[in-house]
Amino acid sequence: MNTRAIDYVTEDFYESLSFMDGEMPDLDTVRELFYEDAMLYNMSFGKPVTYSVESFIRALEDQIEEGQLTQFMQRELYSKTEIFGRVAQRTSVYEYSLVYHEIDNLPRGINYIQFILVDDIWRITSMAWNDESANYRVPSELV
Repeated sequence: MNTRAIDYVTEDFYESLSFMDGEMPDLDTVRELFYEDAMLYNMSFGKPVTYSVESFIRALEDQIEEGQLTQFMQRELYSKTEIFGRVAQRTSVYEYSLVYHEIDNLPRGINYIQFILVDDIWRITSMAWNDESANYRVPSELV
């Protein structure tokens, strides 16, 4: 099955989160990409940080308003998508930066994203990610 529509949803997610100093991320688009009660899990810390779509958006808005996050860039480096019927899963290796310009050796991680096809539109139902650390490295076959 063709994965192009899921490619577009994933690209829209990363692009919508990215913003330059003095701008805001496109959080309305982020909201539209998820299905109803979708959940997000940040596994980069000692314990899971769990979000609904709305609490994820609020957390970003709070960090921006408090000046903790003034710009952000995230993009996909590698992906593998599997589709069966109207469900799909994507392994998405990403890199990110808290500055918008190109720099070497950006932090990376892996995002596992699940999708369902509703009314001919792929929507994200869950997302779980882990940034690289001393204990967890992105496998070489995924970059």
